Amino acid sequence: MLIPKKLYSLFLGLSLTIPASQALAGLYGFTEGTPLSPKEKILDMPSPPANIPNYRNLMRDNIDMLVGYAQARKPDFQIILHEGADILYKGLWEYHLSGYKNAFAQGEDKSDPSFLSEDPSQIPEEYQLKNNVNDSFFKKIDAIFFNNLYCTPRRLDKELLKTGIRLGAISQCPNAESYDKAVTLSVKENILFYGFLNISTAFGYIAGQPIINENAKNIYTVKEASNISFLLDNSRYKTREELIRDVRKSNYDIVVVDPIFHDGSIFTPEEVDAMKYKKSGQRRLVIARQNITEAFAKDYYWHEEWNKRPPSWIKRASLVNKDGYIVEYWQEEWKKIISQYFRGIVLSRYDGVFLTGINNHHYFESLTPLE
Repeated sequence: MLIPKKLYSLFLGLSLTIPASQALAGLYGFTEGTPLSPKEKILDMPSPPANIPNYRNLMRDNIDMLVGYAQARKPDFQIILHEGADILYKGLWEYHLSGYKNAFAQGEDKSDPSFLSEDPSQIPEEYQLKNNVNDSFFKKIDAIFFNNLYCTPRRLDKELLKTGIRLGAISQCPNAESYDKAVTLSVKENILFYGFLNISTAFGYIAGQPIINENAKNIYTVKEASNISFLLDNSRYKTREELIRDVRKSNYDIVVVDPIFHDGSIFTPEEVDAMKYKKSGQRRLVIARQNITEAFAKDYYWHEEWNKRPPSWIKRASLVNKDGYIVEYWQEEWKKIISQYFRGIVLSRYDGVFLTGINNHHYFESLTPLE
C-alpha cells in the first residue's frame, strides 16, 4: 500500500528550474512545462554513439511489468494509456534505429542517411502500423486517450481506428459551439469524451461537469462505458470525505482520480469502494492516475536530500508538466518506485490505472536523432 509522507519542496539541484507553482491544472499535457533549452536543440556530437537504446521497447517493458503484476491478481484490472500510441506498434523510428545499428555494425558512414526511408513502400511489413498493432503488447491495453483530439485539427491514424481498442479524448474547446460539435462527433464515433472550455475549472469540479451519454447501466470495463470524468486536482477539497461525497453524487461511468490526496494521505480501499457506485446505485469504474516517467517532489517516495542532490536518473524539468521531472524510466531504482506505487493502486482496490507520461520516450529519442 502507498505510504503517505509529508510533501517536500521542489528540489534546487537541477540546472533547469521550474517557474513558481500555480494551482494544479490536473492532467499531464495541460500545464506549462519547461521547453527544450538551446543546448538541447543543438546537439554537439563529435562522433556517433555506439549504442542507442530502444526507448520505446524500454517503455513497453515497464508497462509489461506493471500489467503482469495486476493481471496475476485481478484479471479484469483495466489498463488505460494516456497518449503513447507510438509504443503500440513498431514504427518508423524503430525502423530507423534498426538501420542505424546495422550500419554501425557494418562500419558504414553514419553521416550518410541513405539507410533511412520515409517512403512507406520501402518499410518492411513488421514496421507498418497495419501489420503489427495486434501483437501481444497491444492486447494488454484496454483503452488509450488522446489530448485535444477534438476542437483542434488533430486526427488519429486510420489504422488505429480500425483496431477496435476503446479510444478517448480530452479536449479544451475554444467556445461552446465547438464543444457541442465535439460532443456530437464523439458520440457518433463512440469515443469517450472529456471536454472543457476553461482550464482553471477542468479536472477539479466533478459536480459542475455535464455528463455525456448518461445511463443507468452497471459498468465493469472501459468498453462498456459511455462517459468519463477526471477528478485529478483535489486541492479544492478540505478532506477526502468531501471529495468522495461529490463522486458519490455523480452518475459518471468512469471517474479517474489521483490516488494521493493533496495533504499526502491516500484513499483507503474502503474509500475507493465507496466511490464505485453512481448516485443512481449502479456500479462504475474508479481508476487511479499514475505517471510512469516523471518524479514529483510531492509524492511519498521523494527523499529530502534530492532537493539539493537529485539522483542521476532524474534528468530535467518536465516538458509539459510544471511540477514534474523527467527520469530515465528504465533505471532499476525508478522501476522499483513505480512498481511500489502501482502495487499500492492494485491493493487499494482500484478498478484500473490511467498511465500517463508515456510520450517522454520522445525526449530521449530527440537527444540522439536518427535523421
